[in-house]
Amino acid sequence: MALITFSTFVSSAYYLHIPLFLILLLALFSSSSAAEISYDDHCSSVVPQSMATSLRFGSAFFISNGYFSGGGDLFRSDSGFNGSSSFQFHSTYLHKTRSPGTYQVAGTLSFHDSIQTYLTFNAFGFWSESTGKLCMVGDGGFRQPEPQHLGEPLYLSAVLKLDFPKTANITSSLVSGSLQSWDPAGSPNHFDTIWLSAYAQNGYDYTMIPQANSSCSPRRFEEESLGFDPASTCYFLHSHMHGRTYRLDGSLGFSSRYMAFNMICQQDGMLHLSIGFSNVSSRYENIASEISLVGEGYWDRSRNQLCLLACRILKGRNSKANYSVGDCTIGLSLWIPAAMTLQSRSNIVGRIWSNKDTNDVGYFSTISFQSLGSHMNTIPGPIKYKYTAVDSVRSSCGVSGGATRGKRRYPNGRSPGDMGFSISLKDDGGRRGWGQARVLSIGDTYYGDGDTAMAPAESSASAADLVEMDDERHITIRNVSYAISYKFISVPSDEFLEIAAEGIYDAASGTLCMRGCRFLDSIDCEILINIQLRPLHAKAGEHISGTISSTRNKRDSLFFHPIDVSSDHMYESEAVDSMWRMDVEIAMALVSLTLSCICIRSQILHAKKHPDALPSMSIAMLVLLVLDYMIPSVLNFEALFVTPKRQNVLLRSGGWIEANETIVRVMSTVAFFLSFRLLQVAWSLRSPEESKRQRAALMVCLPLYVAGGLLIWLLQLQGWEELISYAGLVVDGFLLPQIILNICRNSRGDTLTAFFYLGITIIRAMPHLYDLYRARRYVPHISSSYIYASGDGNYYSSMWDLISPCQGLVFAVIIYVKQR
Repeated sequence: MALITFSTFVSSAYYLHIPLFLILLLALFSSSSAAEISYDDHCSSVVPQSMATSLRFGSAFFISNGYFSGGGDLFRSDSGFNGSSSFQFHSTYLHKTRSPGTYQVAGTLSFHDSIQTYLTFNAFGFWSESTGKLCMVGDGGFRQPEPQHLGEPLYLSAVLKLDFPKTANITSSLVSGSLQSWDPAGSPNHFDTIWLSAYAQNGYDYTMIPQANSSCSPRRFEEESLGFDPASTCYFLHSHMHGRTYRLDGSLGFSSRYMAFNMICQQDGMLHLSIGFSNVSSRYENIASEISLVGEGYWDRSRNQLCLLACRILKGRNSKANYSVGDCTIGLSLWIPAAMTLQSRSNIVGRIWSNKDTNDVGYFSTISFQSLGSHMNTIPGPIKYKYTAVDSVRSSCGVSGGATRGKRRYPNGRSPGDMGFSISLKDDGGRRGWGQARVLSIGDTYYGDGDTAMAPAESSASAADLVEMDDERHITIRNVSYAISYKFISVPSDEFLEIAAEGIYDAASGTLCMRGCRFLDSIDCEILINIQLRPLHAKAGEHISGTISSTRNKRDSLFFHPIDVSSDHMYESEAVDSMWRMDVEIAMALVSLTLSCICIRSQILHAKKHPDALPSMSIAMLVLLVLDYMIPSVLNFEALFVTPKRQNVLLRSGGWIEANETIVRVMSTVAFFLSFRLLQVAWSLRSPEESKRQRAALMVCLPLYVAGGLLIWLLQLQGWEELISYAGLVVDGFLLPQIILNICRNSRGDTLTAFFYLGITIIRAMPHLYDLYRARRYVPHISSSYIYASGDGNYYSSMWDLISPCQGLVFAVIIYVKQR
């Protein structure tokens, strides 16, 4: 039989009139080593080669998420590979050949972790339809993750062997094989064998549906569940099941606590899938491990449940790539519950059981599982919440409903935007963290993942939603439920701790008292949560505060020390006020910049009418003004062409604020050019004698500025941020260099027009006066939203807001007296 190399493959492609660009593309990705190695030397015993006769494009061979092991030093964890071992394979085209049932195949095999692709092979070979064997030869580039190699590619050659059946069923649903190096051991390009395994994604024959039905039918779980529109069954099953992590509430004979599905659904509601297990909720085990399952089943529309029959996967003794499907005696059913409770918050729950006899090997008792996280907004029906713990909370928190509403007002408890908030945490050990307290339901309204009501909540008869309204005292107490997630910064894991909470909110005092449950190896519901909400229109320094504590004995293994909780959450009414304030501040900034332009322009006109006054103008003063307008203009130049982004998502105004901010930047640029023009005119007309006087005045001012800057930096110990604010203070006293120059020159006359020095002084004083008003009118929750009188460029406090205007006024009076 003829020897097939890459050159003969290209020749056959030309014979079959394959487009030239495809030939060039394949040639580009193939190295010279591939052309020297024959297919017969490595694959003739697996699938004999045959002459291609016709071309058929398609993706008959496709693996989107396979798993691998081995490879030796290629995938060392200390070399940058993060251990998430997965691969992809897809065929670029198929050739029919002269041998019936044999196809010539070209495809790409890539290995990657969650960050980047490390190894890619381009290979060609043959696949036998009758045996399901695929054998390919090729080469590829490996991008080395070690820092010393700086991503240098390493070119490798290998042979790929896969068992890839044309049509799979539950017993033949595994694709397994290996990638072996061509290079001899000891060669720099040699690598250890990589073992591959994946779940079949091509045609599938359902053979276990009757057995799945027989396994599920006798089992009745008395829980109300939600159904789907029959036309959307696969869409909802895939969106809710695929890739989600589920917590197991028992053992299937191994220690794994979490599982996940990799499913493929047909339009008629039947599906086949693989199930992986892990002790970490963020990933699940290789599909080819001994503790994994494969299964098939259907959505039972009459019971609104998914019914599955699953089989264990067994690993062969002689080969790492030899896997088989074991006994199919595991039943599984899952559904979407129609109601949530304190101890059942998942939007998918289910049961797993063994169909074996109690005394048989591998038997396990029925265990339950539930999904992690929440995706309530995608649920296709109305979800209810049933309160089950508010009676015990009332006794634990001592709430009687007799408290009167004081002078200070708190959120009325009707808005999830007010009641949900981000949290900061600190425990007794000094660990700090952050998280989110998200509202699930308030009273009889269920919200789920969003702020929009989804369905009414329900209460048990003994714990009905308590809304006590006294005609004189107006007392309101509401049932609430929360989902609290948090993470300590010092903990290396990316997993968040979850607490389900349920309790009562007293709108008269702003107290939130709840009982919580966390899900560890067992459910721990001995948790008490007390949170004091911040009053509406609170004073500066007031914030949400509280504790999460365990009510267990300190010797109990589930006991934990109290965790302090705090939040600077902004209420919705305050967010509306902040948006209005931002509009006002933008208008004030526009007015200030417009007046600045007018004042500077008036000084330019004054200089033209009185040329003799130009030498008497302080160059240092003009430089201060130029820098004051130049730095914001330079920093914000890019923002003229890029949409600005604010930190808080509550402050949205449909682009109105952003458009006005752009106008502010434009006006700031105009003010810069005008002030620069004034500096240019004054600089061009200075004489040598005047230059000496300017330098003398500067030598007086400069030590004062430097000494003040050093003093501020040493006292505050906050680095450059304080120096930037100090620079704003210096500009507030922009008239100081002019006063010093007047003393040095003993000058008289109208060097500066009153409209210029009084106008700029008033413009510099207005932000401080406004800040005094703002500090009493608004609570500074989001200082980054300050547009006018922003703390980034000046000192703003009760003391400095009085000192700076008084300083500017004194300097203006001195200039006025001196010029008269």
